[in-house]
Amino acid sequence: MPIGNIELEAALERTGISERKLLDSGFSMSRRGGVKYVEDFPIGAPLVVEVMTSSISGGNKKKRTTVAQAFEDAILGGVDAHVAPGINYRQVWARMVSQLIVKSEASVSWGGKTIWVLQDVLADYISSSTALDLQGFLSEYTSEVNILSFSYGGAYRGSGDGIAELDLGELFAGPIRPPGATSEQGFQDMIRAPVVPPRSSLTRALASKRSTNIIVIP
Repeated sequence: MPIGNIELEAALERTGISERKLLDSGFSMSRRGGVKYVEDFPIGAPLVVEVMTSSISGGNKKKRTTVAQAFEDAILGGVDAHVAPGINYRQVWARMVSQLIVKSEASVSWGGKTIWVLQDVLADYISSSTALDLQGFLSEYTSEVNILSFSYGGAYRGSGDGIAELDLGELFAGPIRPPGATSEQGFQDMIRAPVVPPRSSLTRALASKRSTNIIVIP
C-alpha cells in the first residue's frame, strides 16, 4: 500500500489498535498544529502481488524422474543426463483457482488490484483445461482480475551463471463476471469445464464393465 502521514485518531479508528501498539510496530509520531500524526502509515488503494509457484509431480522411479534421482543424475552426468519431474498442473490449478477469484474480489472492493504472477506453461494449461482462453484477455491495462505470465528464456541453459532470465511477460486482464451479454467471457469461466461430454459417455462407461452393486429404491 502507499504510505503517508495520517492523523493519529484516524489511524486508531481504521485499525482498532492502540497508540502503544503503533509505536511498538515501529511507527513514528509527530505533532503539527496541535494535532498528532502517524508517519509513513499505509494509506490509499492496495496492490496485492501473488506469485503462484508450481509444485512438481512425484516422478517415476523406473524412469528416474523423481527429484532425488534427477538430482543425482544431473550431478554425476551433467545437466543433459537427467530427466526432471514435470509440473503438477492440476494440483497447482486446484490451489489457485478459488484464491484467484476471491482475492481479486477483495482487492477490487478495497479500490485496489491483485496481480498474479505465474509461468507461461501454467497459463497455457488454464486455457486448455477450462472454459476460458486467456489469449482473449491479452491487455495493456489492468482490470478486476490480472495474470502476469512469464517464461524462461531459451538462453537459460547456456547462460553458465545459474541465473534464470525471464522473457517479457504477457498481461491477461478482464472482469470477474461478463458485464453484458452471456456470450461475453469473464474470469469466472476459469471454473467451468471447457467441454461437457454427452450423457452417452457416462452410460457407455457404466455398460462396459460388470456392475459391482445395484441399489434398489422403493
